[in-house]
Amino acid sequence: MAIRKDKDYVIDVAKQHKYRNQSEEYHKKYLKWRTDPKNPFGYTFVHDSRIRTYVDGEGFIEETAETNERTALKNCYRVMAAALLIMIAVAFVRYLVMALVFGISYAGRTYHSELSTDGFTLSPNAAYVMLILNVLEYLLPIIFLKSATRMPTKIAVPLRRSQKVSTVSSVVMMLVIMAIGRVVNNILAKVLNYVSIDIPYYDYIKVSSPTAELICGLGQHVLIAVLTEIILRGYLLQMMRQFGDEFAVFITALAGSMMLYDLTQAGYMFCVGIYTGTVTLRSGSIKNACIMRIIARYLNYILTFISSLVGVYRGTVIDLTACGVILMLAIPVYIKLVKRRRWSFDVSSAETSISRGEKFRMMTTSPIFWGWLLSAVGMSVLLLRII
Repeated sequence: MAIRKDKDYVIDVAKQHKYRNQSEEYHKKYLKWRTDPKNPFGYTFVHDSRIRTYVDGEGFIEETAETNERTALKNCYRVMAAALLIMIAVAFVRYLVMALVFGISYAGRTYHSELSTDGFTLSPNAAYVMLILNVLEYLLPIIFLKSATRMPTKIAVPLRRSQKVSTVSSVVMMLVIMAIGRVVNNILAKVLNYVSIDIPYYDYIKVSSPTAELICGLGQHVLIAVLTEIILRGYLLQMMRQFGDEFAVFITALAGSMMLYDLTQAGYMFCVGIYTGTVTLRSGSIKNACIMRIIARYLNYILTFISSLVGVYRGTVIDLTACGVILMLAIPVYIKLVKRRRWSFDVSSAETSISRGEKFRMMTTSPIFWGWLLSAVGMSVLLLRII
């Protein structure tokens, strides 16, 4: 029988935590960041398991990292909600600027009922201002998260190459989710139309100048797509994964579901967040997430542009047909890819001292979390239009 050494009895929560599909360098940098005494967003716990604490009436109990984990998780909730509130504040400023400076209501968004009209066409100046404010809406939270968490870039934006998840298979599955989402969104638009509520048609905008529309398209569908993933699958996901990968994927998907300020798309965006978060953890990199989001956004743009040319009714038929074709082509391809290479997109999650239910309860008792959620819902209601 092997003799156990003293170190075999030592529990080091931070050092023993394994981050799936990440390099040794990532583990070292994460450990250093997480155990920094000045870092309120990370936690550690070192304890000799042979030592017991006696509590009167309970007997000897084993100490756990629960207290430290609770403190760190509360701080992470606060910094996440603060970053998301910054986004909402900039979005509201954009709403006011478009209304007061350019006389454009509803922040220049295109609505389902407007697809066959020119009423939503923006001037180049209005489009450029909107683009700048859109970029600031995502850039300022990144700067805030970088400054507040002091998380090293190699942790916050992991770019490790992995063969466990193919970019092709990731994109194919993303197209399936996108197609289902568009179908559901079209159905919701028709249903709400019966009660005189008009909802935004994604974040599509039309500009009177082709050059300006091209520039705005690149900014909206490439730059902002990348910035979105840096926030969600970068800083927030990497910060939260110390509390468990499954929990991190869920909480960042929840945050992403309200970023468009459109309640009808919240479910679709939540599913997108679950999938892109899973792919990010399985691949060890946010590259696939960025590529998936860019392709999905451009395909959404193309389908919406076609709808704007032929009118809302013909556009809906074309939209549903295109989504059906995507589903018919993508699902068999994805099944073949999975069978051939035996890929799975499960996320193993290390257990921590706090149960999943308790983590979610802590989230719902956080005042700043409710401040963000109510602000996001309020912004969504503000962008609804009564027709």
